[in-house]
Amino acid sequence: MRSYSTITYSSKSPCAVALGCFDGVHLGHSEVIKKACSIAHELGCDSAVWTFDEPPKNYFLKHAVPLITDKHEKSKLISSLGVDKFISVPFTKETANISAEDFFFEILKKKLKVLHIVCGFNYTFGKNGEGNSELLQRLCKDNGIGLTVLSPISVSGITVSSSAIRDALATGQTDMATELLGRPYSLRTVVISGQHLARKLGFPTVNQEFSSRMLVPKYGVYVSRVTVEGRRKTFYGITNVGIRPTVGGTSLFAETNIFDFSDDLYGRSVKVEFLHFIREERKFEDLEALTEQVNEDIKTAREYISTL
Repeated sequence: MRSYSTITYSSKSPCAVALGCFDGVHLGHSEVIKKACSIAHELGCDSAVWTFDEPPKNYFLKHAVPLITDKHEKSKLISSLGVDKFISVPFTKETANISAEDFFFEILKKKLKVLHIVCGFNYTFGKNGEGNSELLQRLCKDNGIGLTVLSPISVSGITVSSSAIRDALATGQTDMATELLGRPYSLRTVVISGQHLARKLGFPTVNQEFSSRMLVPKYGVYVSRVTVEGRRKTFYGITNVGIRPTVGGTSLFAETNIFDFSDDLYGRSVKVEFLHFIREERKFEDLEALTEQVNEDIKTAREYISTL
């Protein structure tokens, strides 16, 4: 997949394009992107995704909506769907003021040479979100461009959306988030040094930080699956998300005890997938009570893993 990051990108050949924000690259997003790839194959042209680095509404909000996937993870997920071109641009004052018709004519038609457009039922575009699928249908018809608008997808009676996934993770419903995403929610960052207290208590951990823009799931303990950069084998463990109040912590970390693993991972990129919520984070009376509970968490996690 070839990646581009400027709104001025101009394609030398025609394409079928998927339009959307695609934060999370959930099941609905995947269907839009796969449909664009399928149509591109039929037309004998490149497939493309045109998106923004972050949801456009974050440009206007005082408190930005947290991201389910950062731009690097988003790119990897979209690449795995077989896309030829990935255009992801920053949302700026300039882009905020592009009218819906200018976006269609100047970017989609002129720069991308679009033959066919695929989007979701609730896609909007242009200044103040003035463009929608109805306007897109009229513009495409008048300019000989194909258009496919996909209907919403439901899982277990819930419409798949980024907001529904955020809500599920905020309340510890990781199983539901996994269903809506089509994969477990994950954190992929470099391991940093911690207090080494967990090692002294008998369960060494790796510590990771959430970036300021990323979604943080409900504070608590999770069954997790761990992938270490450069290794094919995956491992299981438990991950505590929170501030570790029993030891006077104030900073947010994801702290993972990897089962049957003892290598030093400081400075290594590690992916932690949140499989199942065990319990909320809480403050214990002392380290002995904490140790006893962690051993129970490990037992619970191993029982869960045995069912996978």
